[in-house]
Amino acid sequence: MEKNTDKSKAVNLLIPVMIAVVAIAFSVTGCTEEGAAATGITAIAGFAGLYICIIAVAWLVGIFLFVVWIIMLVDCAQRDNADFPDANSNSKLMWILIIVLAGGIGAVVYYFVVKRKMPRQKKLT
Repeated sequence: MEKNTDKSKAVNLLIPVMIAVVAIAFSVTGCTEEGAAATGITAIAGFAGLYICIIAVAWLVGIFLFVVWIIMLVDCAQRDNADFPDANSNSKLMWILIIVLAGGIGAVVYYFVVKRKMPRQKKLT
């Protein structure tokens, strides 16, 4: 027996929902050929619009996390070891590795654990 992947689970869930939407629309518009065609097209267009919105939100979240990742990586690289909470000789290296290896999630963790607790002091030159 084959294992269900996430995509096949989503398709298996989406098909009954689409059938239910079309069935409800048939009962409202009447079961004529023109009504069936209009209902089917409307249902497909609605699901396509929902899919496009989900993809757009995913792209925006990805771009946001990438920008946060770059900002936190630069902040971490410019800090002195003494500027980290519970600082030791490897604090800077540890946080750079966390940010690089964990990506956007590591950058968000760095923001809340380090940057928010201990803002970097600007040095006067």
